[in-house]
Amino acid sequence: MRGQQWREQLVEEITTAERALELLAGLERRLKERDHSDLEEHLERLAGSLPEAQPVRLLVESAVRDARARGSGYAGSAASRCRSKTEGRLSTLRGSLSRLEAFASIDA
Repeated sequence: MRGQQWREQLVEEITTAERALELLAGLERRLKERDHSDLEEHLERLAGSLPEAQPVRLLVESAVRDARARGSGYAGSAASRCRSKTEGRLSTLRGSLSRLEAFASIDA
């Protein structure tokens, strides 16, 4: 894959991860307020709003499955763990983009 294509893919994944973090933070707030109305629908929208085949979506889908299997009381913990993993993924992606841009400036 060419450098520009790789960069575009990294930027897309970073944007997706940032969006997922916002959605997960909103879900966590909602659960802390004990607002469990429409939880299933909210979880579906959360997972469905992220592009397929993205690592971040896979993390969110895993949290959704865990929350469904164990109930709404567990959803907050699942969302928190997913947010933490997504933050780690975002940090890795940003580091990769930084290194890619550093190498590109050396080659220029």
